[in-house]
Amino acid sequence: MNYFFSFLVLAEIFSIVAFSTNLLMGVVGIFSVAQAAIMGIGAYTSGILVMMGVPFPLAVLAAIAVCAGVNLISSLPSLRLAGDYFIITSFGTQLVATAVFINWSSLTGGASGLSGIPVATMFGYSFVTASQFAVLSTLALCLVALSFWLILRSPYGMMLNAIRLDEIAVVASGRKVLQTKIGVSAVSGAYAGIGGALYAAYISFIDPVSFDIHVSVLVVTMVVVGGARTLAGSIIGPFLLLAIPQALTLIDIPSTLVGPIRQLIYGLLLIAFMLWRPQGIAGKSL
Repeated sequence: MNYFFSFLVLAEIFSIVAFSTNLLMGVVGIFSVAQAAIMGIGAYTSGILVMMGVPFPLAVLAAIAVCAGVNLISSLPSLRLAGDYFIITSFGTQLVATAVFINWSSLTGGASGLSGIPVATMFGYSFVTASQFAVLSTLALCLVALSFWLILRSPYGMMLNAIRLDEIAVVASGRKVLQTKIGVSAVSGAYAGIGGALYAAYISFIDPVSFDIHVSVLVVTMVVVGGARTLAGSIIGPFLLLAIPQALTLIDIPSTLVGPIRQLIYGLLLIAFMLWRPQGIAGKSL
């Protein structure tokens, strides 16, 4: 039973990060490969603060604020330009964040990572076991999903869709496109911060490998497979792709081949869905 709850918690955490990517890539049409880095910043921020004695809720709020700010600042130069400049900027953000995680060893623990992160405690209740933490992760996912749903159905969400469809027309109509992009970038960073804080509290150990470029590509694959611009797609994708490693454990293959086979399957799924079903399982085309 703990095995099931452990899978549930991780799938829900990555669903929150998938919402972060979906908001940028699916709704606005801004392709980002740095969400794992932003998630990592949230994880390190929350983990370090909790280890210093800061209450978990305040550490999560700090992670949200820091991630929203970093995502906004790192994307601001490219948001003023058209085309694929955001991809380049996000890739640079990913590389810089990974380098900081590895080299700022006095704060992050370097390549050895940060261990001994205390369990999440709120209102005197500690979420120690996987089943207990599942309550917290489920609540967080529901709140993020609700906010995502409200954004899509608000006038602000309609403007985001319009920017994706024809940014020049939106500018010509007198709308403030840059401010809108800045706002959605901050919200996306906040989502990733929540996911990172929950990840650090649940695993109790974080290292740079947990938030490298491969994880960012995995999150993008989750959104593509699940379905961009859909609430269900941000949940289906993570649950499906995280189930693949579990399925591989049922096959008698050498442990050294599990990682490469998993990456191969992820790559083939991404190619297949982009060729034959770009709208993903949940439905709407990119």
